[in-house]
Amino acid sequence: MLEESFTISMRICQEGHANALALNKDYSQIAVAGRSLLKLYSIENDGFTEVCNMRGGKNQNLSYSSNDVAWSALDSNILATAATNGVVSVWDLSKFGRQKQLLVYNDHERTAHTVTFHSGEANILISGSQDGTIKCFDTRCDKAIYTFYSNSESVRDVKFSPHCNNVFSAVSENGTVQLWDLRRGEKCLLQFTAHSGPIYTCDWHSTNNWLATGSRDKQIKVLFDVWNMDGKNSLEYTIHTIAVVGRVKWLPERTYHIASCALVVDYSIHVWDIRRPFIPFASFNDHTNVTTGIAWKGNDSHCLLSTSKDSTIYKHAFKDASRPAIKANSQGASSGRGGDISFADKKKVYSIITATQMMKINPLIARQKSINGTEQFHIAESNMCRFLLKSSYTGYNADNSVPLKEHECFFGCAKELIFTGKKLGDICDHNAMVSRKYGKHNATTLWNFIKVLYASNEFNKQKYEHRNSFSKQKNCQTSRRSTHAINSDVLMKWDHHENNSGIGSADGNELKSQDEDALLDASDSGGKQTYPPYGSVILSETQILTEITFDNFDVLRNGFIYVGPPDFTKALAFPDTALHCDVQAARPQLDIKAQDRAKSPPPNVPAILKVNHIPPIPMWEPHQFIADALKLQNDVGDVQTALAVLIAMGESRKYLPIEESLIEHWFQTYIDQLHRYQMWNEACTVINLAWIASVQELNQKSTTVYTNCGDCGRPLSGSAGWYCQKCKSMRSSKCSICGLIVRGVYAWCQGCSHGGHIEHLMEYFSNRSICPICGHLCEYN
Repeated sequence: MLEESFTISMRICQEGHANALALNKDYSQIAVAGRSLLKLYSIENDGFTEVCNMRGGKNQNLSYSSNDVAWSALDSNILATAATNGVVSVWDLSKFGRQKQLLVYNDHERTAHTVTFHSGEANILISGSQDGTIKCFDTRCDKAIYTFYSNSESVRDVKFSPHCNNVFSAVSENGTVQLWDLRRGEKCLLQFTAHSGPIYTCDWHSTNNWLATGSRDKQIKVLFDVWNMDGKNSLEYTIHTIAVVGRVKWLPERTYHIASCALVVDYSIHVWDIRRPFIPFASFNDHTNVTTGIAWKGNDSHCLLSTSKDSTIYKHAFKDASRPAIKANSQGASSGRGGDISFADKKKVYSIITATQMMKINPLIARQKSINGTEQFHIAESNMCRFLLKSSYTGYNADNSVPLKEHECFFGCAKELIFTGKKLGDICDHNAMVSRKYGKHNATTLWNFIKVLYASNEFNKQKYEHRNSFSKQKNCQTSRRSTHAINSDVLMKWDHHENNSGIGSADGNELKSQDEDALLDASDSGGKQTYPPYGSVILSETQILTEITFDNFDVLRNGFIYVGPPDFTKALAFPDTALHCDVQAARPQLDIKAQDRAKSPPPNVPAILKVNHIPPIPMWEPHQFIADALKLQNDVGDVQTALAVLIAMGESRKYLPIEESLIEHWFQTYIDQLHRYQMWNEACTVINLAWIASVQELNQKSTTVYTNCGDCGRPLSGSAGWYCQKCKSMRSSKCSICGLIVRGVYAWCQGCSHGGHIEHLMEYFSNRSICPICGHLCEYN
């Protein structure tokens, strides 16, 4: 029966926050420790009651500033803390005043991160420190009785195994997990790499031989059969979280459930079902700052105790926890670059009901509800449908394209795209063919645009400037007009001449001769007649016409003058021509009354065309268009094409209005993707072709590989190669199989630092998994 039916909280300290908590063996009291805090509380049904403040008094030192606290599993009066100055203190709650601090151990040289008691020996406790050592203490002695060297910079957590009394686990900041035996402290029993970053916490399962670890790589890993007679371990489950994992704790009396909290960003406590590691089974969202400690109240899986940097402690009731899976969207859709659409929805799966359970089901209930079983959290499946677009809609023949697979487009384009070595037109043709081969049709079109706009010599001769305002565009227009300007007097004579070409008089012939001479003088090419542009009046740069009067202009249409070549004028004069019909259809049709239709306008009506403002001719900007197209490629997830186009354009890319910071981000994103798929040569090619200094420096970083001595485990430093200055030997340079010095390719295990000829190691580990020198479980692929 659950007694704690609601969540309660209490503020514990005004000066600082708590770093850890621990429960006594009866689960009736809780100890909370922090930088300015060390208090004991009794756990009540309706809250917490302070029992003792062990940081009382005026003379305080750093030994009271704790990183971790542990309660003895056999004696409720014995408590231990690990301090920031490396001091491990043992407290006796049965005493008074300063006598409560029973023992003070100063064996650690740096900060002590963790401390824990032996589950079977009341006097034994161990601690892990920033100095890379694990100290074993006996409360009957005033110094450490043994020191375990982990060959790591820092030991972050230690836990005794509930399945082997003398075996404990230690996790380090180099991502390794070690198993030690208290009786054999010269070397660890087992060592392996579990994470790609520092490991901050670990916890043993109470009933199964499972070890859970949490790391800075935002992962929780569960290792099955960590320690057995064969010395093998296997990774079974990996939980991906959104933040650095700070603490993990298995649920009591539950096989597959584990709780975790984060060091940064995430303030919630999540309970995971390792069989469905993609979404939390339950979440507690009560804290307003990062959670620093969690513990279950004995065997009660319905009560969780926690403390946080918000200076509060909570007793959470499991019934008050939120269920993220219920709020999650059960349907989803996504569109691919080829026009295909994928749709996924939740599939209800029920657990199987046994024959015994079937007999217990009420027939009335069975009629109302399906008896297939009950829906459980860890049994979750989805249906996914994919809808493909027909090739007739895309304009590409699907038979000529390679069927798209996961990452196949990225791999193929990364290997086959070219950036230099040919003319830009040839590069665009080749890359367009590669893009079409792998189904990237938008990229194919973009490469063709680049060829048309930037590969021709005529384009390179033109100087396009990016315009940011209308005024600049207007000035740019007037500068272009000056090269094609025609004197207005000549223009008037040209119009008058064309409309009076049918008058057969001497004056007409004389005017025709004068007009031809004037037009030939104003033309750009000698001996060729030049006509004004179609449908517009072009003025010179220094000329502003405010009023133009045409007294004898017969061809006057709707009050506007048509200025164009003589052939167009003649075509408009014939009603049966297509051009005449198009012009008539494009003109607005006015609603003319019947009495107005009967009246015809008098012949030779004079008309006046007033030009008060010359609107600028709209210009198409190719550089802005290409810049927008590249940004669109990046937005849809194809940074590969966007960056490839920029590199292939060469010096022409300086015309594109794209910020350098954005281009640098594209470089870093694409290089990171290439590194993730171990495409080192392609990544180096991209870095070498970069024109941004921060990207060029990526190839200038150090490639030094640090190794350790296989005998003492100390790092090999200096210019002596494989020579160990502590052991005064070069045994690390010899092959572990044949015993000869390795000349050429050398392979070694990062766990035990033993290695040798790569051919010998491949042959040896083809049917073995243990190091021939030390028995370490080496992992060679």
